[in-house]
Amino acid sequence: MIKTGKLTAPKFAATLLCSAILAACSQEPDNQQAVDTSAAPAAVTRADAPGLSERYAKLRKQQIAQVDYELSVTLDKSGGSFSGQAIAHTRFNGQLGQPLTIDFAGGTVDAVSVDGQAVPFAYDGHFITIAPELLPGSEHAIAVNYKHPYSTDGSGLHRFEDPEDGRIYMYTDFEPYDANRLFPHFDQPNLKAHYTLNVTAPKDWTVVSSVRESKIEQDGEVKHWQFPQSKKFSSYIFSLHAGPFHIWEDDADGIPLRLMARQSLAQYVKPQDWFTFTRQSFEFFQKYFEIDYPFVKYDQLIVPDFNAGAMENVAAVTFREGFVSRGEKTQAERMRLANVIAHEMAHMWFGDLVTMNWWDDLWLNESFATYMANLALAENSEFKNTWENFYLGTKQWAYHSDQLPTTHAIQLPVKNTDEAFANFDGITYGKGGSILKQLPYYLGREEFRKGVSNYLKDLSYQNSTLDDFMGHLGKAAGKDLDQWQQQWLYQAGLNTIEASFQCEKGEVTSLTLAQSAPEEYPTLREQRTQIGFYNMANGSMVLSKAIPVLYRGAQTNVAEAVGQPCPQIVYPNEGDWAFAKVNLDAVSVENMAKHINDIEQPFTRLMLWQSLYDSVYDAKLPLDEYVSFVLTNAGEERDINVVRLVSKHLGYAYGYLHQVDIDAARRDELQLAIENFVWQQLQQAEAGSDAQKTWFDTFTGVAHSDAALANAKQLLRGELDIDGLTLDPDMRWSLIALQNEYLYDDYEQAIQRELAKDNSDRSQLNAIAAEAIRPLAESKAKWLENILAHRDNFKLSQLKAAAYTMFPPQQGDQFEANVERIVAALDDVNASDSPEFVGTYAKLFPLNCSEQGVQALSKILDSGKPLNPLLEKGLKNRRQENQRCLNMAALLSGSNKG
Repeated sequence: MIKTGKLTAPKFAATLLCSAILAACSQEPDNQQAVDTSAAPAAVTRADAPGLSERYAKLRKQQIAQVDYELSVTLDKSGGSFSGQAIAHTRFNGQLGQPLTIDFAGGTVDAVSVDGQAVPFAYDGHFITIAPELLPGSEHAIAVNYKHPYSTDGSGLHRFEDPEDGRIYMYTDFEPYDANRLFPHFDQPNLKAHYTLNVTAPKDWTVVSSVRESKIEQDGEVKHWQFPQSKKFSSYIFSLHAGPFHIWEDDADGIPLRLMARQSLAQYVKPQDWFTFTRQSFEFFQKYFEIDYPFVKYDQLIVPDFNAGAMENVAAVTFREGFVSRGEKTQAERMRLANVIAHEMAHMWFGDLVTMNWWDDLWLNESFATYMANLALAENSEFKNTWENFYLGTKQWAYHSDQLPTTHAIQLPVKNTDEAFANFDGITYGKGGSILKQLPYYLGREEFRKGVSNYLKDLSYQNSTLDDFMGHLGKAAGKDLDQWQQQWLYQAGLNTIEASFQCEKGEVTSLTLAQSAPEEYPTLREQRTQIGFYNMANGSMVLSKAIPVLYRGAQTNVAEAVGQPCPQIVYPNEGDWAFAKVNLDAVSVENMAKHINDIEQPFTRLMLWQSLYDSVYDAKLPLDEYVSFVLTNAGEERDINVVRLVSKHLGYAYGYLHQVDIDAARRDELQLAIENFVWQQLQQAEAGSDAQKTWFDTFTGVAHSDAALANAKQLLRGELDIDGLTLDPDMRWSLIALQNEYLYDDYEQAIQRELAKDNSDRSQLNAIAAEAIRPLAESKAKWLENILAHRDNFKLSQLKAAAYTMFPPQQGDQFEANVERIVAALDDVNASDSPEFVGTYAKLFPLNCSEQGVQALSKILDSGKPLNPLLEKGLKNRRQENQRCLNMAALLSGSNKG
């Protein structure tokens, strides 16, 4: 449907003509060939649909040589719309020859002018179209007067009203294709621009963008903020944030720093941590890149309802409020904050200063920032176990993602912005970051650093491709990286490595490292790692030898191992250099089981515990045997990272026990044993320690017996005390959710009592989650209807709170009772132009460890119906998880099965 602006009759007639031309060419062919920009652009039409295709973006890049924007935006405290004018000063590459489109989703266009003269236009709710004859020259100023609703889903310009004090806050979030929800423009990364901004806003607000304001003038109840022209960068990293923020200020060797949060949250913010981690990151990156920070000032804003972790808007980074704890942070939480601060700052160079040409190179942004953040922490922070945390979090995310049916190459074609959104995943971040971690070992640390520095220097304020990046690395190291690039960037799949060895007379006579690949992704890769030999000495299992090895192909003989003392445990990825899944040989498995608590190095224990759980996940080790092993051995563990890993996996095991087909008495026995073990660890942990908080979190996920629920209620009411355990507001809500999950005692009143004490937005979201998790038909029906039929009445954050807790593992019957209603909404969801909502809907399909669960998802996926890429990805992954669960169930011994 073509919508028109406010036009006079002659202009309306011209627009109808333009509309007719567009309607005749409303669909895009699938194939697209790159066209030389020196030639006239080939005829390309744009579909009347949300999003932007790569094919059309290539055309527009050929049309437009340069563009800069003058923006005027008027904000108010209402919940309706904001208004503005965007002027695009555009220089073209010759005659257009075909219509020009300007991206603008979901707004109202009041007028369009070219060089000060009103012109006819067409607007379909997705983009504005101007006929080519209205743009005859090589340069034009195209002005659009518009209105747009404030967002409630965290994209575009999001509006938030604080329930505690009524204050209004706004912020923008644009990646990959939502900047056009703030102002009409050419929303693609390779059309970089300068931005000049003027904002009218309530007088008590602070307005923030990529540069500091040059002038503020008050006019009654409003102020006019004028910002000078910015540096040149892509529109998805432009920003406009506004509200009565609490502001802290500091300095990083001459770079002005500001930290902002809403007033009601300010009491919980610890600015010293934020500024310390920020200064340390600046110190590391400026030296490493050999380029001074290019954007003059650096603001960081902590904002509500944020959909991601953080966003690298130029000089005005946004962070979700989850990074602010309403109690004492654990060291892991502090490290996570430091890591995210460093990640977003790395983007100021790699992503903002030099930007990918199109979304197929998204990994260039995210993988690099992931690796660089961890490198910065490892070399210039208080956190000495950075790479252990990388292994525990980022790398496991990558390994898991690479074993899903939706795994993909790190570098892959991206046809449109919907596909781009779906690629913000464990491959792009985790696997990409992991393979970058190995490159300095492969090329040399200084050679890698120099290649990165030269790349940033040579391409500053420009767009780049993968070949640009790899070319600079190869040149600095004097190596041809074509083979490495083909193996690691263009091929999907996770390799597995396993060592096999023979010993005679106490010495190794042979050692072979075998590499395998899944059938669907058969590539065997080359990479460096170390093989670790472990033996008992003086009561500890110690690393007796680490042998460097460059392996390739199916088998690599390790001659350097011959003659070494025979090991009791061989770990074929010592130090976690390689990106590969590890299978332990039978001898190592036997000795690990005997000596898991004797192993001296915590990092080695961490990797061995992970290998043990991998065996469960791969249906090689029965779930009940794993649980028994954990309960027998994990109580002695004191390293916090190992505790975090084991407690998380124990929680997973508890959930799987609800799903697998196992004798009811055996299930009850195992789940009660898990509950008792976790409660014991919680009570015995050092008072106030991170381990104590970790076991508390696990307890709220596995408590289910009357005794445990009574303990939880008493903790909540202050009738039971565990030395050193102080419940912050969010921990209290975990206990309240537990009560509601089991309809225990006065579960409804528990919510109301807590809201009376704490009516914050975070508490209101927790209250929704606690209501949605109740195993009651009326609770499920209420929140399903809100999500599926009345979503416009709620913020996305509220719908997420309900969807993410709707069907816990033990409530399979509740899902079965509602699955028809969920599936019936699929077409409506699939037509949504909100990828965040699509992702929320996908969460309504929980783990369903049954043949019926697999078949139900197959019916949707095999129907031939086109699905939103994010929805298709979520459903495919859930189907495989259901099948994995069935494989786990099949492995359980016959005596344990029902």
